[in-house]
Amino acid sequence: MRVKRFVGDNVADTMGKIKRELGPEAVILQTRQIKEGGFLGFFARTKVEITAAIEERQQNYAAMKPAEDEPVKVVNTDAIKKAYEAYREKENENTREQSISDDAQSEIKQMHNILKEIKGHITKGDLSSSAESKPYSHWVNFLTDRGASRETAAELLEPIRNDLAEDQWKNNAKVFELLKNQVERLCSNTEVIRPSKSRTLVVAMVGPTGVGKTTTIGKLAAGFSIIERRKVALVTADTFRVAAVEQLRTFGEIIGVPVEVVMTPEGLKEAIDIHADKELIFIDTAGRSPQHDLHMDELEAFLDKAKPDVTMLVMSVTTNLTDQMKVYERFNELSTHLILTKLDESFSLGSILDLLAKTNLPVAYLTNGQNVPDDIDAATSEKLTRYVLGEDNPYA
Repeated sequence: MRVKRFVGDNVADTMGKIKRELGPEAVILQTRQIKEGGFLGFFARTKVEITAAIEERQQNYAAMKPAEDEPVKVVNTDAIKKAYEAYREKENENTREQSISDDAQSEIKQMHNILKEIKGHITKGDLSSSAESKPYSHWVNFLTDRGASRETAAELLEPIRNDLAEDQWKNNAKVFELLKNQVERLCSNTEVIRPSKSRTLVVAMVGPTGVGKTTTIGKLAAGFSIIERRKVALVTADTFRVAAVEQLRTFGEIIGVPVEVVMTPEGLKEAIDIHADKELIFIDTAGRSPQHDLHMDELEAFLDKAKPDVTMLVMSVTTNLTDQMKVYERFNELSTHLILTKLDESFSLGSILDLLAKTNLPVAYLTNGQNVPDDIDAATSEKLTRYVLGEDNPYA
């Protein structure tokens, strides 16, 4: 790793030096203000010192989404366990006596093969619960094929099962419409940004690394400033990556809104005060690992100074559910809304249902591409349902 110290008149000047020498992928290790020049402590100039680093050799690894094992309902598993325990007991008794007849050996071998075959069926999920009719199982599989867990699928289908007669389950169009209503109900907790001309609305973006916070801010800022003609300012506290600062500056230049770069919580408060005449101030924060307590403490210090009206937790739908829940649990107390990103990169959007079933924050926006400002939608229950189930009714 190559590490170097850079000094400039301000953050933008120093960041420019880092980008030219180390490139946009450089990582910021430390930032601070220093005094240089002067005589006997007088007339010294305030400078910005940034220590940055870059890997000499970077190796790319393909992002892999770990497969999730899903529980499978089986026929009378208790009976299978008891049969296997009886078999093991019988085998142990014969072993202790060391006098197994040919018939006993044959019987044990046959039982062993049968149990082995049953175990294979259980592992593959070939057996379904006797309580599940074939049409019901079809709809469970329909949802799991879309990416939802069997648990969430069962919860969505249970009200339909209670209200629908068994012979009506063969009417796929009717069942789909009922299922669509259930999904819309689960996805009904939505709320978007509503700025006002009478006061400044401060909106902060938080979340782990790589979920698209900076791009999402660019989309929202462009939409509000260009389309809705709102007065907007951008502030970035993400001075850990040169590329993030440059990206937001580029967005600001394109759409004609001011961009402030801050290094400290106090600097963030000053930037907000400077733009008190704006209707919207968007704050970009550095990506934080939910497992890194120090980084989370630093994020909380920035938010304590900013006191945002809205704090949006940005989460990628390409992240597996287990990790999504860990992120949600760590950021939940800091957040007021959710933004779901990278919907265009996932083939199993049914996993959104599992996330929404376990969270209570309203969903504000959905992003589905890199184009600014086009690839973003205000979240509604109808749009979420279309993403989860598909655009059209396949049984119409």
